[in-house]
Amino acid sequence: MNILPASINDLEEVISWIATEEECRIWAGPAVTFPISKGRLLDEISFCPENSFSCRSDMGLLAFGQVMQKEDGRSHLARIITNPTCRSQGVGRRICHYLVDYAFELGGGKVSLNVYRGNSSALRLYESLGFKEQVEKSDDTNVFMLRTL
Repeated sequence: MNILPASINDLEEVISWIATEEECRIWAGPAVTFPISKGRLLDEISFCPENSFSCRSDMGLLAFGQVMQKEDGRSHLARIITNPTCRSQGVGRRICHYLVDYAFELGGGKVSLNVYRGNSSALRLYESLGFKEQVEKSDDTNVFMLRTL
């Protein structure tokens, strides 16, 4: 498995993994319009090779994720998705490890993410990676999580 800057072709494949408005909401939150259009998506997620990463193997594209810089100096993980054929095989953990390491290399000492409270598998993964819910920034639907160095 290799993790490299994502390409627009990678993004086209990611779009093919998202079949419903609910899947789009879970992956991208309210920022992305469904049905997804590649042209619109590039702007909606501020896509660029410096903030977007793909996990690949001989099997093809396995996962995608982003690291976004926030004004307060923290890095924010966003739009992490695993190829449906590769779920529950450790691919999500692999790309998350990479994204966290990359975020800490950028500096700031803090990495955050948002996850829907009902996404129990993602919540378990993020907790196992050292993220902790920030109750004051969470609500009944969304969990804001933070990890510090």
